[in-house]
Amino acid sequence: MSSRTLIQGYFPLLAALVATVIQWPTVAWLREATHSPLPLLAAVLVSVPYLVQLKNPWHTTRPRFVSYLALGWWIACLMFDLLLIPSELAIHAGVPATGVWTFAGAFAVATGVRSVLGRPRLRQLEVRVDGLPPALDGYRIGQISDVHCGPNISERRVSSWVARLNALELDLVTVTGDLITHGSTHVEAVARALGGLRAKDGVFACMGNHDYFTDGEHLVRELERWGLQVLRNRGVVVERDGARLYVAGVDDTWTSRHDLTRALADRPEGVPTVLLAHDPDLFPMAHARGVELTLSGHTHGGQLAIPGVRRLSLARVLTRWTAGMYRRDRSWLYVNLGAGTTGPPVRWGAPAELAVLTLRRA
Repeated sequence: MSSRTLIQGYFPLLAALVATVIQWPTVAWLREATHSPLPLLAAVLVSVPYLVQLKNPWHTTRPRFVSYLALGWWIACLMFDLLLIPSELAIHAGVPATGVWTFAGAFAVATGVRSVLGRPRLRQLEVRVDGLPPALDGYRIGQISDVHCGPNISERRVSSWVARLNALELDLVTVTGDLITHGSTHVEAVARALGGLRAKDGVFACMGNHDYFTDGEHLVRELERWGLQVLRNRGVVVERDGARLYVAGVDDTWTSRHDLTRALADRPEGVPTVLLAHDPDLFPMAHARGVELTLSGHTHGGQLAIPGVRRLSLARVLTRWTAGMYRRDRSWLYVNLGAGTTGPPVRWGAPAELAVLTLRRA
């Protein structure tokens, strides 16, 4: 029996078990508080329509409302579960019960809604680059990654993220892979949306593994037709007031299309380099070749993580480079948490983001 068959056979059962464990403390408390079976009935009505259509971790139900409702409810239940014991302790310490349970319920509901509907945060950072020419001090690079345009991420939502970046009037914009979820149905849509990106020195993209879950060549043609430069194991020199910056991109690692040597072959000596590499596992190779800044995505920060502790997330299954900024000597890596989602359209502890990195002289 293949691993794919095993996943399809057992994943729905596992998902149902996890959903039951998450919901049970909250539903039991609500039944006790209301003296009614309605909380149990509501949990069944919310969960079953989603679970019966779930085939594997990457298949999500339609319409989107069904999946958003179920996943938002489960996250709210998880939050309420975690607050049950602290709430009881607060009540025993003399805090009015009505206030405690109102706060716990409101916080749980707000967390559930934000987990499935929250808009990407805008994260702004500075990167100190050795040898950066004075003309590039303050150079701003936007990054959007892991859009995953598909059943749960519409062209309209991607366009709204594009508009937020455009409003910043950036010097350069990078798109670091996984632009679709799978299949060909959203290729033209995501190309149209990302084709709206604007920057003073251009918009550059690299391919991710999901971008080959369709005809990758078709996706590249559409992106370039809408004005993006797709860097597949190659680089270009960007000039600003006589100063130069080398912008390179590597192809997908999961299908072994990447070739960092080719991507850096035309790099002028002494010119700072920005590398677009969807997979952050390429960072050690980039560091060995003296690349100053590598921009990656791929991990989504795990989508589910312990807030503020990047080591404790589902992304640790994929890589040690899970989220945020890393440094080795004079080389930097930024792992973008991504704007979209894959699999269940939910995030907790790993918020969606758009990033702006400002280059500064070291």
